[in-house]
Amino acid sequence: MKSVFKSEVFTEKIITKKLAPGLRTRELSEKNVVLDYTSVKSNTKEILLDGIKINIRKERIDPPFIVEVEHDFPFLKIHFEIKGSSKYSPKNDKSVAVNIPGGHYNFFYLPKVKGVLRYDTSIRNTLEIVFTKAYLKRVFGDSLKKISAGFGDALEKDIPFLMWEQSRPIPSQLYSIIQEIINCKFKEGIKKAYLESKITEILTIFFDCLKEKRESPISGKKISKEDYSKIIIAEDILRKNLKDPPTISELSIITGINQFKLKQNFKLVFEKPIFSYLTQLRMENAKRLITEKEYTIAEASYEVGYKNPQHFTAAFKRKYNYLPSALKTY
Repeated sequence: MKSVFKSEVFTEKIITKKLAPGLRTRELSEKNVVLDYTSVKSNTKEILLDGIKINIRKERIDPPFIVEVEHDFPFLKIHFEIKGSSKYSPKNDKSVAVNIPGGHYNFFYLPKVKGVLRYDTSIRNTLEIVFTKAYLKRVFGDSLKKISAGFGDALEKDIPFLMWEQSRPIPSQLYSIIQEIINCKFKEGIKKAYLESKITEILTIFFDCLKEKRESPISGKKISKEDYSKIIIAEDILRKNLKDPPTISELSIITGINQFKLKQNFKLVFEKPIFSYLTQLRMENAKRLITEKEYTIAEASYEVGYKNPQHFTAAFKRKYNYLPSALKTY
């Protein structure tokens, strides 16, 4: 398996990367890949599992950064553009255009990759998961086609597949899993099993969406690109200010969208009212603080904006149907 990248930014002009056939490996392997050019400075943690390659990427670039790319293997990928933007334009009929703005994600299959990648932001943080058909068949067996609907047909017929024509904003449920993958502290075999379980969890969520034929929440709804961008900004503000979030009126002023449209469009894009979405963000972040950073329940509740731990405990119980103290038993 070979990938070729060409850019005037690269000193050597062409970078060739070779991967193990089928991404097969008996043990987890992990390495940091650093690019240090005048216009691009990138650090990528590459993790190879058995049939899976995970890239956790952080980079600073002088946009636009344009790269010609070609893979000599079918390309299956889950791409989370946590911050930044990524645009792929194909030069063949065996792939399709893939546009993923910051805070969005998509899932796609391209039988043949030959085209141009373009990055238009100065900072990019991404989680990218590449895997093989063989891996999917190992995990899901003969039920793969049935549970994956149109995706399974595309794999069988070897035709391009894009889960959503318009990439979707990363919901809080998936964002939580992303952080668990990025911040995983386990080692060796335990880490391998943990990461594989998280990727299976993501795929299960995706296949459930496909099976239910769920469209983008804004599909068929009238929301302008400008208003959509403002809603994405509003969500980012909430995510970054869990301890002391702005009120709806303050959020309306910050984003420049009236309160009615803010509430209406937020629910269209994120499928939850603003307060319900904020509560979900708080609960998921609190879980992460308690289980991964060993915060006490009082510390976690304060960190996500609850002055009274009892109020936090009650909200947590309503959300998960068990007390946060149960997290301390594992």
